[in-house]
Amino acid sequence: MFLYYNITLNHKKGAFMKKLLAVLAVAGFAFAGQNCAMCHNGGMAKKLDTLTPAQIEAKMKEFKAGKGNQMMVNIAKQMSEKEIKADAEKYGKK
Repeated sequence: MFLYYNITLNHKKGAFMKKLLAVLAVAGFAFAGQNCAMCHNGGMAKKLDTLTPAQIEAKMKEFKAGKGNQMMVNIAKQMSEKEIKADAEKYGKK
């Protein structure tokens, strides 16, 4: 937090740095949306292979509606229904 404060508020180019950080955050969400295993099979979140594809789809629809973990809400809102279904099939319980 201290580093963020120094970069954005005390630096003459603070506005530029705020925009850069925002772009990086959006890029991170976009990447995470295409690579669920990055968090879910890496120990940071529930393993998706313990859920059926239908369960994953239902949960993603909840996230897309704005309910639940804010990071997942942001990721789900960027995904189409087709992408959600494909990822659910890819990562869900076989």
